[in-house]
Amino acid sequence: MMIAVVGTRGFPDVQGGVERHCEELYTRLAARGHELVVFTRSPYVPNAPRWSTWRAICFRKVWTPRRKSLEAIWHSVAAVLLARASGIKLVHVHAIGPGLVVPLARLLGMRVVFTHHGRDYMRDKWGAAAKLTLRLGERLAVRYANAVLAVSREVEDWVRQRFHRPVIYAPNGISVAPRSVAEVKATLAGFQLQPGGYAVTVARLVPEKGIHNLIEAVSGSDVPTLVVVGEADHRSLYAAELKARAPEKIRFVGVQPHEVTLDLVRGARVFVLPSYHEGLPIALLEAMACETPVIASRIAPNCEVVTGGVDGWLVDAGDVSQLRLTLQEVWTLGESERSAGVARAAQTVARHFSWDGTVDTVAATYRAVSNPP
Repeated sequence: MMIAVVGTRGFPDVQGGVERHCEELYTRLAARGHELVVFTRSPYVPNAPRWSTWRAICFRKVWTPRRKSLEAIWHSVAAVLLARASGIKLVHVHAIGPGLVVPLARLLGMRVVFTHHGRDYMRDKWGAAAKLTLRLGERLAVRYANAVLAVSREVEDWVRQRFHRPVIYAPNGISVAPRSVAEVKATLAGFQLQPGGYAVTVARLVPEKGIHNLIEAVSGSDVPTLVVVGEADHRSLYAAELKARAPEKIRFVGVQPHEVTLDLVRGARVFVLPSYHEGLPIALLEAMACETPVIASRIAPNCEVVTGGVDGWLVDAGDVSQLRLTLQEVWTLGESERSAGVARAAQTVARHFSWDGTVDTVAATYRAVSNPP
């Protein structure tokens, strides 16, 4: 059975948590023999042809206007209509914005699996109208999908308590291959960085990621360099002001290929994720798997991953003073304490966050939805 995938901008190496989730999930499903058509958004894969294949996954590029308030719904409606016209009867929709099209897909006779990646209406970048639209997308998707998946326990609990319907836990995972010290050093040399000589964060340049707090904390600390991996998805006054006001010790390196990003994390003395809102942050999971000490904000999804004082450090979101003090503490860790902490962190994520486990769950959901009792 062919499965349509709707809600991702595209992949590989397209910025975003949903994009990383889809890349890891569908490459594994395709390797198991599932037939997939991933509908991508033209602005994010500008050089791709209309139809293409990568790792046994079929991609269909859909022309999409690059406007923050319009692109997700435009692309999702077009993708569902194209999928149905092609005779596809099962569609997997990701995230609550694209979730607006779940009733349309059902009306067209399609079976629908919906993955809830987080309550995006809590993000600061959205205005009041957009937040209402996202809440509507969440409500419609959860109500009308044949099956609902959640990437975190926090989302799972929210759906059950708020909407009173069954939901299946299918978390994000880790994909970190071994790398030699020489390979990591070669990557760092391209950025003129020394192993252990900098802090790093991996995030989109949007307010809810808290990068402004991190820059302020680093500016008043002994940390000599902060490397910021990521960019804004659209033209952004916030991102422009971050770059314009940042001191010289802050280095913005933009979006990087996955393996380069991981090398930048591997080589860092500390990884920091000071966000106000997350689904289940893959960047944090992968930093722990890379055996880099992590500092994260004390929000529910991060607390699912990090136990403060055991396998990482937690600070209150928005508390710059606390973040600065914690940075200082982690920066001066002794080697034995550092080694013990990162070993515990790597064990934690390896034990609890497996892509293969999530693939098993998703494949079983497809079978159940395609063959209802």
